[in-house]
Amino acid sequence: MLLMQNRKTSRNELAWMRWVLQSARTWDDVSGIVRTIGIHVVDEDHRKFTQYALDLNLIINALNNRDASFENLHRGEEIFQQLLDYAEIHFSHEERIMRDRKSPMLTQHLEQHGMFMGMIEGHYHDFKRGRLQMVSGLKLSILDWWVNHINVVDYQTFVLGEIGGKEAGEYAESD
Repeated sequence: MLLMQNRKTSRNELAWMRWVLQSARTWDDVSGIVRTIGIHVVDEDHRKFTQYALDLNLIINALNNRDASFENLHRGEEIFQQLLDYAEIHFSHEERIMRDRKSPMLTQHLEQHGMFMGMIEGHYHDFKRGRLQMVSGLKLSILDWWVNHINVVDYQTFVLGEIGGKEAGEYAESD
């Protein structure tokens, strides 16, 4: 999935966003293209997961330099596990908020979360099986889906939908 274009996003803006995702190394590099939702726990999860995805640069750089050492492969496995673990944590936060608010978008969200988990698990499986050539497009693949999900689906659900405003404050720090 490449970044989705909506009526307000020009082709130049999309190209810029793709370049940002490809070249990013830290959250600060991408924070300008990721929408905030206004629910502290969700926004913080988005930031943390994005940084974990950006940590894939460590694997990419090592393998591009032909340094497929056991140490780097082990680090790659740790990064994948962080991605999977934190995605589950984040998705459970979002799902709980949507269930609490009886969101009509819950089913769509659950489907998307399942697809994303499947994509990461597929990449992880390929990595563990030694398919290292796939690593170069890995970060962009994950970040592209992630940023689209935040900027489109999460934004529609939590900002434009019924879960926003004062009600969002209930989920600030306690989660």
